Amino acid sequence: MDNAAIVLLIEGKRASKKHSFAEPLGRRYSLLKVTTGQKALDILDMTPPDVIVLNAASMRTSGNRICNALRREAKELPIIHILPPRSGDKARNKVFSEADVVLHLPFTARKLYNRIQRFVAARGGEILTAGPFQINLESRVLTVHDGEEVRLTPKLALLLELFLRHPNEVLPRSYLMEKVWQTDYLGDTRTLDVHIRWLREALEEKPSRPTHLQTVRGKGYILALKA
Repeated sequence: MDNAAIVLLIEGKRASKKHSFAEPLGRRYSLLKVTTGQKALDILDMTPPDVIVLNAASMRTSGNRICNALRREAKELPIIHILPPRSGDKARNKVFSEADVVLHLPFTARKLYNRIQRFVAARGGEILTAGPFQINLESRVLTVHDGEEVRLTPKLALLLELFLRHPNEVLPRSYLMEKVWQTDYLGDTRTLDVHIRWLREALEEKPSRPTHLQTVRGKGYILALKA
């Protein structure tokens, strides 16, 4: 997590598990969590984050004042403002926020990840590291165990990102096809097989005898890394 983007999350103390984003954000980013706007302001000078997430849906407030105060103190930092579900009252749905993005519940953690990632990429690219492998997701430059750098194609970079975010997990072929090629058709997966071979050539010392990117027969592939 040393190279992960820093996310400052402002979330109420009594946020329900359903409406809390601390756990999913903590799995992917270096997370700073506070419970009030003032604590968020206090932390800005000490540890400037890459992105601010204001979960007003977990607090007894619209979050507008907090958001506007953050904007005054951190003009360049991206802010994501999370609000409760929209109501039938159009007047109540009006948002007076200084945030870059306003999201109304419900939405998936993936949607929040995607929003954060766009901001991180714009600020120079997230560095993702697992085991001996490191990739800059913006430049798509892979650094392997011996320090060698390889620039990957967009598809290979996305494929590797999935494995690096899920080390030591079997990723089904259907999952990889859906995420990389946006299809659930498994009648012909030769494209996936070819990309796995190319990825092994970038990762492995002996691609024909892989020790990291392994095939799990009948299931999919796994990026095996030492704990």
